[in-house]
Amino acid sequence: MKRIRMKIFLAMLLTTALPLAITASIILYQVDQQIDRDQQFAENRITRDLKGKIEEFSVTLSETAYQIYSNPDLIESIALGKEFLTDSRTYDTHRDIHEFFLNVYNQSRVKNILGMYLLRLGQTDLLGNFFPNIYPHFDASDLTALQRDIKRQDYAPSLKVIYSSPYREPIAQFLYTVRYRGEPAGLLVIDLSEKTFREMTESYNTFYRGQISILKPDHTIVYGTEPTRTGQPFTRQNGAYRVSIQTELASSSWMLNYTYEIHPEQLFYQRIAFVMIAVAFLLAVVFSLWLSFNITKPIIQMHRQMIRIQIGDYSGRVEVKTKDEIGFLGNQFNAMTERMEQLIEHDLKLRLVNQETQIKALQAQISPHFLFNTLQMMAGIAEVNRVPELKLICQSLSHMYRYNMNIENEWVNLRDEVMHIRNYLVIINKRFPGVIRVRFDLDPGTMEARIPKLILQPIVENAVEHGLIPHLGERKLIKITARISPSEHCLYLSVIDNGVGLDEKELDAIRKMLYHDRRSGDKEKGSIGLHNVHSRIRLICGDEYGFQLKSRKGRGSWVIYRLPLRKEE
Repeated sequence: MKRIRMKIFLAMLLTTALPLAITASIILYQVDQQIDRDQQFAENRITRDLKGKIEEFSVTLSETAYQIYSNPDLIESIALGKEFLTDSRTYDTHRDIHEFFLNVYNQSRVKNILGMYLLRLGQTDLLGNFFPNIYPHFDASDLTALQRDIKRQDYAPSLKVIYSSPYREPIAQFLYTVRYRGEPAGLLVIDLSEKTFREMTESYNTFYRGQISILKPDHTIVYGTEPTRTGQPFTRQNGAYRVSIQTELASSSWMLNYTYEIHPEQLFYQRIAFVMIAVAFLLAVVFSLWLSFNITKPIIQMHRQMIRIQIGDYSGRVEVKTKDEIGFLGNQFNAMTERMEQLIEHDLKLRLVNQETQIKALQAQISPHFLFNTLQMMAGIAEVNRVPELKLICQSLSHMYRYNMNIENEWVNLRDEVMHIRNYLVIINKRFPGVIRVRFDLDPGTMEARIPKLILQPIVENAVEHGLIPHLGERKLIKITARISPSEHCLYLSVIDNGVGLDEKELDAIRKMLYHDRRSGDKEKGSIGLHNVHSRIRLICGDEYGFQLKSRKGRGSWVIYRLPLRKEE
């Protein structure tokens, strides 16, 4: 009823909201694409560039510390705990340590070295040190802390950032274990300015509120953009507008983490796009509903009056308030309905008169008393003249006629329908003596089942007239079966003959005719009977019931009924 209103509403909605929605969607798409490009750019910079820089820095420190192994005597002196070795020569450990420190300071690629010192593991005394600018004050607790750090790292090279250092500035401290014959012997410490490492690292922190963190395997922060978080456990900050990138450093089991927030400007444009879509849709809905209701209200009223006409009420009229095209249409509709009401009233009176005339004519031609009395008279004449066959035919026809005239009962027992068929077959056998045989195969309980009246006799007659009589064979047989299907709650009846049968073309034509108007199908009497029985079963029982027709040319036909199972109440 409201389809036209919906069409106008959708048309207005599309013409107003769609352009704005497309524009907002483009903006939203561009913002999302920029966010994705920023994330991809950040991943490349962190997982490739910054990771490579940190790993290169770590490798450079390891290579610098590894130079101590170029002097085996120095390593042996550290391991044996002696300042001088005497084996045909004199060895000065302090001098070689100092030369090693000078060589590292002058030739290493590592810059901004604040100090270097070497101590023997298990002791807190320095074997040697080098401080180019300022001599820091170390006490035993500082060196003991270094010993503990190297033990916790399993003597592996490590880097940590210290913000309260003896140098009065933040430092990056590199710890390197010196080994003698595979066993830890000493600890080499290289203190660097944290400013150099921070400048190298933070140059890749280009996004809004970005945070770079280097994490130990236990997720303790070794280095962070915020110095106050150094040494604290790392906690991931989740959120719809936060992006987190994490990668493992190849030179160690440490992790590099970078977290940043989407820029507020991008979020602003994203929210503006969402707001534009919502506002555009809301305004479009409001204006479209208003316009569609005002335009379609008279049409909806006309549609409602048409529905009243469809159900037989021709008194409906449309209230016309405008003088435009819709008002003109309403006036024409009122005139049309008034004319239709007059014509239908006239036609109804004419049909009633014709129907009454036809009924009277039918009653005059086939009065029940007239036919029944005639058949009784014929039976009496046959008995007087000693013609028993004629008497039997008259009695059978009389019983058939009485069965047909009982129009009050739509449902009958299968027993009554079978008796009706027996009366019909009595007449057929008198017409063709000894030619057609009948066999009934009825399961127990089926005789009391209720079926629609007069659905078997037309099919049996069709089998006799069109199947068996034209058949040239001597054995002409009709078999009628009945069985109950408890699982389907159905009654199945079958009428089988061994007559001439049908070919595939004829069978397809009849099958199509069963589900279409017979006026567009076969005009033969047999086909009409099949169509009428099938249509009546579907009307009385439902569309899922009816019968199927199977046939083979020269072998016979098989009609299978499917009926609802009903018992006599």
